[in-house]
Order: sequence, then C-alpha cells, then structure tokens
Amino acid sequence: MYLTREDEAALSRDDPYGRAFATIVKVGESLGASRLLDVETVHVSGVSYQTIGDAGVEFLRDLARSGARFKTFATVNPMGMELDGDDTPVDESFKTKQIEIMRSLIDMGASAWFTCAPYDVLRTPPGTIHAWGESNAIAYINSVRDAISEKLPGPFTILSAITGKVPAFGLYIPENRLPKVIIKVNGKVSQAKAGVIGKMIGEFAGDRIPYVIINNMPERGLKALLSSFATYSPNPFMIIEGINPNWRSYKDKGDMEESFTINENDVKLAPTPEYDALFIGCPHADLEEVMHVIKLIEEKGFPHLSKPLLISTSRFVKSYLSPSLISRLKGSNVHIITDTCPIVSPFLRNRGLLNVATPSSKSVYYMPRLVNVRAMPCDVEDCIGELM
Repeated sequence: MYLTREDEAALSRDDPYGRAFATIVKVGESLGASRLLDVETVHVSGVSYQTIGDAGVEFLRDLARSGARFKTFATVNPMGMELDGDDTPVDESFKTKQIEIMRSLIDMGASAWFTCAPYDVLRTPPGTIHAWGESNAIAYINSVRDAISEKLPGPFTILSAITGKVPAFGLYIPENRLPKVIIKVNGKVSQAKAGVIGKMIGEFAGDRIPYVIINNMPERGLKALLSSFATYSPNPFMIIEGINPNWRSYKDKGDMEESFTINENDVKLAPTPEYDALFIGCPHADLEEVMHVIKLIEEKGFPHLSKPLLISTSRFVKSYLSPSLISRLKGSNVHIITDTCPIVSPFLRNRGLLNVATPSSKSVYYMPRLVNVRAMPCDVEDCIGELM
C-alpha cells in the first residue's frame, strides 16, 4: 500500500490514533487497497446495547478512557431507548449500559444524533468520500447523491472517525461503481411495495450494481426501496435513472449483461394477519413521511386508533412538531419516538407488542431475527384505515 510521509508518521505513533491508523492499514492491505482515502464524514452503527452487549460497552469505554478522539465529524445510529419519554421502556440495567455507551461516544467526539438517516440533515455532495456503517444510509447517499461509501462494520467506522481514513477498495474505486444489470419497474409503486421491489432487485442483482428504471415515487418510497435493497444485497448501490445526479454517465459507461422486468402485478403483499401495533420509521421517518401520517389522521378528525401507531424519527424532525400537536397525536394513540428504533431495542416486547405491521421490508427482515417480534408488510394508508 502506498503511504504518504504523514501516513508513515502516524504508523509510528504509540497512542490511540497510531493504533487505529495501523489497524486501518492492515485491513486495507488485506483488501488489496492501494492507498488510503480521506473521509468527509463518518456514521457509526452498532450503538445500541441490544446489539453490541457488554463487549461493545467495554470496547467503547476502553477507547474513550485511552484518550481516543474523533478527527472527523461523526454521527451515530439509533440506540436502544429514547432518552426521555415513556414509550420505549427498558429495565434499569439496560438503561445504565446504554447511557455508558452514549457517554463514551460523546467523550470521543461523536455528534449524538441517534438516527439511521443522517442524510436527512447532512450534505453529502456527489463524489465526496464517507465512512458509514448503516446499510440504508450508505445505499441512500450512494444511489441518490452519488456520494461514496462502502458497507463498513460499526467498529471499523470508529477507527475511521479517529483517523479520518478509509482504504480505497470496493465502491471507493470508480470502475467498481459501473452497472452490470438493468432492471425496469412498471406500474404504480406504494411504499410497502417499494420495499418488496428492493428485495427482488437485491436478490436478482446479487453483488452486481443494478441500473434501475422506475416511475417517480415519493421520498418515503425511495427510502423503502433502498433500505430493503441494502438488506438483501451485499451491494449498497443502485443507479436510478433520473435520480442519481450522474446516471447518464453510468449508463454510458456500464456494461449491462442482463435485464429484468418487474411489473405491478408481480408485486403482491400478503394479507395482513392480526397485529398488535403499526410501526413506521425504518429508516427513521423524515418530515414528509411524518406529515403524510398526520394528514391521514387529521382528515378523520384525530380519532383514537384501536392499536398504537409508533413513528420512529430523529430529534430534528420532531423539533418541527409543536408540543400541542404531539400531545394531540398521543391522544389519538400515535406516538412519536426519537433516539431509537424497535429493531435495536427490546421495548416492543417490553410493551407486549409481539406482532407488528409495517411498510418497511427491512423491519420485516430484522425484527424476528434481532428482537423476536413478528413483522408483516402493510401499506400505511391501509393499516391506518383499519385502526380507525
């Protein structure tokens, strides 16, 4: 691997920065990387006690106490509970460990946004280099903005935050970003169906980059498509015609070896069986998605829903909602929660909510595996209608 004089000097340092740098270099060499790249931002995944456990608590505690500090601006994923409020109950032991994780990250210099959709706030212009560790977010900035990140494990993003470096491998190399298959989607695509289509594209394309032609869809559908695709594919990048700012260049340079057509009738949602709650916000709901739900409730006069509707979002989005509106929503059994997500928290089971309907295919995949909660696909409009 080519190293600059500054890189060589970093390797000789016997401190947290030097040790993190040496690890980045070793990993890069194992991946065949020819050099290191400077990153503009880092997004750290794996910050919930539910997912990283005591070993993760100790890892972050030891790093923070050793004097490790983030060189690059870094945000962090949802944790295992909300910092305030009573909608995400966890036991005291869990809360203590989660707060320690939070403090270690903040001590190292993390911006404690606790959202899986930092792209809703961060600018990530085309061609900029990032080290992100949340699959939906990586797929979004790659596919929608043509910013650049590979799928990186949570601990590795910590090292990138400390050093400001990432090895040049995979999608960081321009020739590895060219499309290999072309996929056309015909017909109307709802949010839940967009997630199913993302799964179909991921399974068909595998590790090949797809060039996708699809009708215009609202942002919530685009996020559902990409989060599902990144769940079912090792590749967090698709080129969407008319969406990626450089789609024409990719189309001209790509060598599409195979094509696949998805028609509206090919995408079906199974009938939704009995469920305990409706969940929206995987990825975290943006303001447009939250306002879409509020409008549906408002049009019916804010009725009390027969089952709870939980919306996970960021504190940035919640700050746009007045306290009186949040209170009125809660009176309708609609709960706005921040800082966390039921995929990385035990709060659903703690509330006795064991069967959840959701428009998120990512939730359908992860909830049974990570928190032992059954999840089933459902379009928001249909499910909310059933609860009124």
